[in-house]
Amino acid sequence: AGMLPLILKLNSANSLHSKSLTSDQAITSSVKDALRLGCVAVGFTIYPGSAKCFDMMEEAREIIAEAKSCGLAVVLWSYPRGEGISKEGETAVDVIAYAAHIAALLGANIIKVKLPTNYLEREKIKTENIESLSKRIEYIKKS
Repeated sequence: AGMLPLILKLNSANSLHSKSLTSDQAITSSVKDALRLGCVAVGFTIYPGSAKCFDMMEEAREIIAEAKSCGLAVVLWSYPRGEGISKEGETAVDVIAYAAHIAALLGANIIKVKLPTNYLEREKIKTENIESLSKRIEYIKKS
């Protein structure tokens, strides 16, 4: 690779996938591919709350361990969705905080979540702590 650090995304969804099916992604690349391409990191998406979330978490855990053993950093996209989460809840500050927490537990070096809204799906937190975007981001980082 050249001077631009590369991240290889190891799984992918597609826009032709039926919305009625469970949120999931196919594994399309490997840590070996990332090394062959001279990447500095790999990326992987999980969907906390989906019917496939535990399978995705186990896949991520294995990939993270392999990538780190090869000296690669790991970026984890953690996007909540599923039957137990409302559409508005997919960006709720409490749900996003939990999605970030799961990604940290799995060992991600960099965690990508959607920007949180001040909507609360489940948790009871002080609403004055989440009025501004900066306060919500601060709350997510502490999770």
